[in-house]
Amino acid sequence: MNKSVSNDALWEKLSEIKERINQYLAEQKDTVPKQEQAEIMAQLLANKDQIAELFKKGLQGLGSHCDSHFKAMYGNIEQLEKDNQGVYKVLVHICKILKNAEKQSENKVESKPEPDKSFLNFKFFKIRKTTIYISILGLLVFILTLFSMKQQNDYAVLYSEYYRESIVIRELQEETDSLRNMVKPATKTKKK
Repeated sequence: MNKSVSNDALWEKLSEIKERINQYLAEQKDTVPKQEQAEIMAQLLANKDQIAELFKKGLQGLGSHCDSHFKAMYGNIEQLEKDNQGVYKVLVHICKILKNAEKQSENKVESKPEPDKSFLNFKFFKIRKTTIYISILGLLVFILTLFSMKQQNDYAVLYSEYYRESIVIRELQEETDSLRNMVKPATKTKKK
């Protein structure tokens, strides 16, 4: 029962709907008579002063409301300028400290070259201290890895032994149960 509708039929229906809407809009524009518009204008002119006063009061209220916002914004801007000046002073002070540090380092370099303390000097070679630290830490990691592997191996061996023992215990229990069933003494009932 599905009916197919062609595109042409849909477009035709849409154009009819558009025409109807245009007709309703044209009728809507003509519905307000000019006489009523004249009466409305007369009422507006009569109440013109009252309307103007209402607008003035609203604008004054809005103005005072906006003024409070502007005052708050100016206060925030002043505080921001003070903060910026404080930051600028701190940056100037840091720059002075850095310049002094650079001058002192230049003086130290010019006056006396110190031997580099990051190397260990042996007779035939130099080794960096960081290389020694890294190799010691690498050796510790290697030892810990070996230890954990040994622990895992021991755990696996113990677990397999435990599993074997549990199988043997189960077999022994089955054997003892079967022997008990075979050896059960016949119970005799006494007659009175």
